[in-house]
Amino acid sequence: MRRRVVVPVAALAALLLGASAAEAATLTVGGGKDCYRAGDALLLGGSGYTPGGLVNVTLEGRQLGTLTADAAGNISSPLQVGNLRGVSQRSVVATDATNPALTATSQFLGSSLLVKVRPQSGAAGRRLRLNASGFTTGERLYAHVKRKGYLRNVFIGKLKGPCHTLKVRKRVLTRATPNGVYTVQFDTKRRYSKKTKVWYRFRVTVT
Repeated sequence: MRRRVVVPVAALAALLLGASAAEAATLTVGGGKDCYRAGDALLLGGSGYTPGGLVNVTLEGRQLGTLTADAAGNISSPLQVGNLRGVSQRSVVATDATNPALTATSQFLGSSLLVKVRPQSGAAGRRLRLNASGFTTGERLYAHVKRKGYLRNVFIGKLKGPCHTLKVRKRVLTRATPNGVYTVQFDTKRRYSKKTKVWYRFRVTVT
């Protein structure tokens, strides 16, 4: 004897609505960049959310911002990328505050803006291991060694890949560098300028 499973109409409707709602929301990431870094704007576009409702946006579990859907349930707004670690694909999620079943995910390639220097101490003039990423404003990386009355511009190497990365051994300070405290600034400009907006810098003491 076959047993019949009876599902109440109201419950069945709720299940169907829940399934369609979960599939209704969409999310896309635009902005025309192959790789994003801290400070860049993600141009988010989405649909299928509660009309006039709030939509929470998270990046890898971290709150990125809150958008308001228009009368048709669409969202469209730039949100700035916060600090990132390493170079990898990132997941951004938009979830309806009224109905959390309305959620969608999109991905983008993101990178930290960073130069790792090894070793961090030792004699001036030695070759350093440099690991750079996120310098998406140019094709070449430079180091500017600076203190009052002293400035030296050093070509580090050509950046590669969508996130403009570079691994190289390079001599940044010469053996003849005078004793003192120096600022070393990495950027994609051949000459040092106070107006350069994208850079990574640190201080080093030569004794």
